[in-house]
Amino acid sequence: MLAGLFFLSGCQLFQRDADTSPPLMIASFQRTLSQIDPPDTEFPGGRGTDELVLYTPKFGQKTGTNEWGSEALIQDGIVQKLGGNNSPIPPDGFVLSGHGKSERWILDNLFPGVEITLTGKQVQGSITDRTRLFYADHLIREASEFDTSHSVWDPKVSPKDLESLKKESGKWEKRTRKARIKGETQEILTSSQKCLDAAYDFYCKSQRSQQFELRACWYRLTEKTPEELEKTIRRLKEAGFNCLCPETIYWGYAIYPDAHPLLKQNPAFLGWDPLKELCRLCHQYNMKVIPWVEVFFIGFQDSPLKVEKSEWLAFSRSGQYPSALEQGYYYFCPSRKDVREFWLQVYEHLLKTYEVDGLQLDYIRYPRSVPMEHGYCYCSVCRERFFGQNGVDPAFLNPETSPDMADKWNAYRRDQVSEFVRQTSILVNEVRPDARLSVDVFPDLKEARETKFQDWSEWVEKGYVDEVFIMSYSTDREQVRRDARSLIQILPQNVKGYVGLGPFLGFPPRLLLDEVRAVHESGAHGICLFDFEHLTEGQISALKKGPFRLPAYIP
Repeated sequence: MLAGLFFLSGCQLFQRDADTSPPLMIASFQRTLSQIDPPDTEFPGGRGTDELVLYTPKFGQKTGTNEWGSEALIQDGIVQKLGGNNSPIPPDGFVLSGHGKSERWILDNLFPGVEITLTGKQVQGSITDRTRLFYADHLIREASEFDTSHSVWDPKVSPKDLESLKKESGKWEKRTRKARIKGETQEILTSSQKCLDAAYDFYCKSQRSQQFELRACWYRLTEKTPEELEKTIRRLKEAGFNCLCPETIYWGYAIYPDAHPLLKQNPAFLGWDPLKELCRLCHQYNMKVIPWVEVFFIGFQDSPLKVEKSEWLAFSRSGQYPSALEQGYYYFCPSRKDVREFWLQVYEHLLKTYEVDGLQLDYIRYPRSVPMEHGYCYCSVCRERFFGQNGVDPAFLNPETSPDMADKWNAYRRDQVSEFVRQTSILVNEVRPDARLSVDVFPDLKEARETKFQDWSEWVEKGYVDEVFIMSYSTDREQVRRDARSLIQILPQNVKGYVGLGPFLGFPPRLLLDEVRAVHESGAHGICLFDFEHLTEGQISALKKGPFRLPAYIP
């Protein structure tokens, strides 16, 4: 079926350029397609778990896929573009789309210039010296469109430097072509790589390095001693970060001692106080430290809080404590007075004991509650309180027959979360008015309000929070741009907006630079990466050459 459209089975798809000398094969890899033009679109675009799907023009104008994957656009047998979902399908090409393990294969192997051959359902990718030259040209053409006015005042890169890199790449391109004609294998390998290296440096250094922005990173500690922790903080500083958000309370434990009689220190840190050392070291290296704490999510089956305070657990409509939609996650009920008082006592002690620069609330929400049968919370406290206010037991509420009452039930749950944020705001202002209260939230406000009862726009409007971190974890640069712009449109001038990016997804360094640039162009006040543990050396190197090239000051 496809042979008439794109290829002769087993044959190369294109003639790369006018040079008829055969290219040198450098690497190749294969994967089997799961589907071609899926007939069943039960899942968005018909792309299922871990599937690699090929979309041709016969499928339609777009792939129709959701955000949980990555795609490569192929024309003339060459990867032209990587990243994103719901991609347009070129009339003279196709799209390779991957989810899960297949997404990992796309991100690990494909980039502009990779040559694609199809034999039946077998996809073969090939990297040759021409691939490198194509990618180098692609990088230079894209970077040439950037605003490089910063190079006039940037002490680490000048217009002359950028022009020199462009010329160097061109020089090595010519040497590669000459070596190909002569059949000089080692020269082809060396020259093509130097051509690409110069183009990549040009791409990185064409990125603007902001002088005023937050450059933060979330991080779960694994260090066993203060000495090990100092190595990590020094590495963070050298990478260009100016703020650390260490995971401080999670899974029913605190990383520090004596947090509260109910909140034990994580056994991994017994014998020392990592939070005390974090405050000392971050300030020594001129970095902010903002403890990242999980609120209503309190861990899994073995969480000590789940064991000690089972009466505080949120209870689903289907009669379960652990969430079915966030598998195995246990939550405390946000409407219980005892739960709120417990966390406020924990936060008061933390703020009075440690020289932190703020407090960051995560999982400040209900478990995912759509569809309704798996929703939360239907414990006795919630049911009795709502019944007392409205004369209806929410456990028997039918949204189809009583839509107005269903809206009241959703509003009730949003109010429980908002009230706790309000109380936390009052506490921070009273105990540590110099500290800033921030929240980690979902960027899609509609989804956050309707499925998790997280109305963060209200928190902003009523002045409860000082900073908002949205979690825009995507391999789609344009999705990140949309999320960032939406955030800035909602926030008043006195509230800072930061965009959380997801390099943990394993995307290539260049895509990380693209997403940082999208955040810069949106007007957001900085970024936070999830997370430092999963940052690769390649990603760190790209940041240091590019947007983290100059030190930044937190506005």
